[in-house]
Amino acid sequence: MSLFKKIHSRLKYNPLRSTKKNGIAMLMAMTSLILMVYLASEVSKDSAIEYVVNSQEINRIKAYYAARNSMDVALLRIKIYQQISGMQLPPGFAQEIDQIWKFPFGWPLPITGAMSTSDKDSSEEKSKAALFDGQYDHMISDEGSKIDINDLASPSEVLRSTTTKQLLNIFQQQVDTNDEFRDLYQNFNFTELINRMTDWISDNPNNQSKNGGDKRLAFQSLGEDYPPNRGFRTLDELRLIPGMTDEFFSLLAPQITIYGMKAINPNLAPSKVLKSLDKGINDESIKEVLERRDDPDKGGSFKGASSDECRNDFKNFILSHGSQVDSEFEKIPFNCDKVLNFRIQATGRSGSGKGAVQKKLVAVAIDINKMASQVKSYVDKEKKDAQTQQQVSSGQTPATPAKTGPTSGAQTKEPLPKGRPRIVYWSEI
Repeated sequence: MSLFKKIHSRLKYNPLRSTKKNGIAMLMAMTSLILMVYLASEVSKDSAIEYVVNSQEINRIKAYYAARNSMDVALLRIKIYQQISGMQLPPGFAQEIDQIWKFPFGWPLPITGAMSTSDKDSSEEKSKAALFDGQYDHMISDEGSKIDINDLASPSEVLRSTTTKQLLNIFQQQVDTNDEFRDLYQNFNFTELINRMTDWISDNPNNQSKNGGDKRLAFQSLGEDYPPNRGFRTLDELRLIPGMTDEFFSLLAPQITIYGMKAINPNLAPSKVLKSLDKGINDESIKEVLERRDDPDKGGSFKGASSDECRNDFKNFILSHGSQVDSEFEKIPFNCDKVLNFRIQATGRSGSGKGAVQKKLVAVAIDINKMASQVKSYVDKEKKDAQTQQQVSSGQTPATPAKTGPTSGAQTKEPLPKGRPRIVYWSEI
């Protein structure tokens, strides 16, 4: 190689030029890498969001059908209870079969410390072997033992008077025991308020109010379609009654229903409902009632195959603990054995952690045929008593009704309706 070529090659090589090219390439590579990282993160973020949304939707579906499954199991329990309670059972035995619907139920089966090791292992194995991967539980409670506000306009006079009396007693007891409430409402006319509740329901063709005058005048602020002249369809409609404050509604709501069983069950009715039966019933008696019906050693549940027998067992017990009742107490219908109306709260769950989803269903199931039969029996008895009273007043000898069955007053046993219990209320939360 000649000296000229060596010099030319050295002059051709420029280290500054090479460094400049390498810097541009590095910058382009870094820019590309940053762009790729950004795109990858955005794609990953979108994918994660899509995954969460889709998994949540799947969990929602699973939770919903878990709740539906729980509801079906609850309805099955009620159906079994209805079938067994329709059999000829010894007096008072009905409380024993109440456990068919009373005890809480859930899946997977809960593992408690009282279980043996083998039972725990067996429960865990069954849970793992199940194809169902969700969880559910339900609670069944008695709805019928609350005060049915629609009975304010019942065709039965005894139901109308009993319901009115109970509602008045609730307010009066609050006045007597709550100083703040008494200071505010001791002069309030609660009878007028309850009469407006009755006006809401009654279909009097003359629109005559129980408070006097045209009942539409009290509701005119709500519009020309009020009062609707029908039963309450929800408890919240009670808020529309003129004079019904939030405080009054909060006082009544835990103790009332629109799905009552048309009789008082002293073995299930809440304490405040029992106390509302008569203003002479004291707190000590109610305390003893609650203790007795939950403790067989203290007498257990109240018993009686008929309304009179059930009422007398309850009355004699509260009288022995210092309570007093008036003569109208004898007219209140009682039922110690049968439970007709149930409230079901079923919950389904799916997923875990932040992705867990819960669905809740609430339903009310009633035996409408038995309820209608009970109301009819009250109305028939009241007509018979009125006829007898009229005959006595006119100096006639009341006719003795002919016995048409093996025993006087025997009731025809109604067959259990086919299919699942009748649902009259359904809510999804």
